[in-house]
This record gives sequence, structure tokens and C-alpha cells, in this order.
Amino acid sequence: MSSEKKKYLVKFNCIIGEYEHITSYVFDKQMSEYQYCKKFWGLSKKNELKTNVFWDDFMQNAIEDYSETEIKTNEYNKLQELGVI
Repeated sequence: MSSEKKKYLVKFNCIIGEYEHITSYVFDKQMSEYQYCKKFWGLSKKNELKTNVFWDDFMQNAIEDYSETEIKTNEYNKLQELGVI
């Protein structure tokens, strides 16, 4: 019996000036909200604007982990095939 590797589909709320948008990224392992944001945006230091909302390195834009969903490899492959991720 083989165990299927899990992936984590994370949606981020990116706040760029007055503009906000949601974007997604798939990670191979589960992490904290900050670790997801750090890896996705390349943050060099933890600087919280408010709980689980983090400034970029220049304190001009912010990012938050909007949601996290555990997905299986076959679900990930299907999302890639459909062009969702």
C-alpha cells in the first residue's frame, strides 16, 4: 500500500498599495502562516502589520495567508492540467 504525498494549496491575499488580490501557490510541506509568506514573497525578516499579516522588506506592501487546503498529488496534477496553478 503506497501512501500518497500530500501538498498544500495556499491562497495569499496580497496588498499592493491600495490594490488587493488573491493568488495561489502549492507547497510540498505544511508550514506556519509566516513560513508560507516568507517562502512565497522571499521575506528576509518577520515584520507583522497585524496578526498573520506581514510587511514586505520595504514596509510598502503586505501579504497574508488567506487559506490553506491539503491536496493529494492526483488533485495537484489535475489542477496543473486545467491551468489553475
